[in-house]
Amino acid sequence: MRRIAAAAAVWAAACHPAKVVAPARVPVAAIAPDAGPVDDSAARAEAAWARRETDPGAVDQAILLWENAALHGTDPSVPLLDAARARRTRIARAQRAVDPDARAIGEDALACAADAHRSWAAQFPAAAAQLDGTHSAAEVYAAVGAPAAEALYLEAVCSAAWARMQGFTPLIERRAELTAALERVIQLAPSLDGGGPERELGTLLAALPAYAGGDLAEARRRLESAAQRAPQDPRNHLAVARTVAVKAQDRALFERELAEVKKSDDAMAAADADALLQREDDLFGPREK
Repeated sequence: MRRIAAAAAVWAAACHPAKVVAPARVPVAAIAPDAGPVDDSAARAEAAWARRETDPGAVDQAILLWENAALHGTDPSVPLLDAARARRTRIARAQRAVDPDARAIGEDALACAADAHRSWAAQFPAAAAQLDGTHSAAEVYAAVGAPAAEALYLEAVCSAAWARMQGFTPLIERRAELTAALERVIQLAPSLDGGGPERELGTLLAALPAYAGGDLAEARRRLESAAQRAPQDPRNHLAVARTVAVKAQDRALFERELAEVKKSDDAMAAADADALLQREDDLFGPREK
């Protein structure tokens, strides 16, 4: 937890509505004793990742190998992006557990954000050099180009996940940076991750209170835009139901969006929809008879 606390202190001190500074640099995870030769780390990581559905330790191994390749290779951006993707997958799975390990999720989110940041910084060092506290977030991210869009996106997604694990205040403190990063990714790659940039921005705007930049109407617009970009992605409909529908107390919207989710072939999304429907009376109150 010391590493997370240190990063939290840096981020909290740095988060001014008009300024942005470099996020805390988290050391690459320790390499497993059997990481093997550096020159084939990336290939071995791919092989481990391919076994993730049948080998419980494969994801851990893949992450370590990708980070090993980034430490010693000439271009760290690709393996670091792969590591960030894998960490995000692991975070999503951990969050679905009956009893989620908040500490583990927080540590993974922090490391995911660090790997993603180092990936785009390796591609656009001039932009990274502006992370000195004298430039706005929008100015910094404007210098990040399309090849690094996914890395910038993952940094924002994982940073937001980390902030939520620490409590509501860190999310408010980082709102300017998160919003600027997601808006830049919307410019560069709006269809990334099934409309993910607008889905994440809409989710953020719905979560924040009005005094901290929250905007329910804009959140709904962003989420509906994401759904239009990727109508078959159930995550967009889940996001509308979980955020806008609940906060606006729009039961009809809630049920309509979850019905769309249940039409998909995504078993995990359907399970999430069922779980939300089981809580419907708690979220909206008993139905009038």
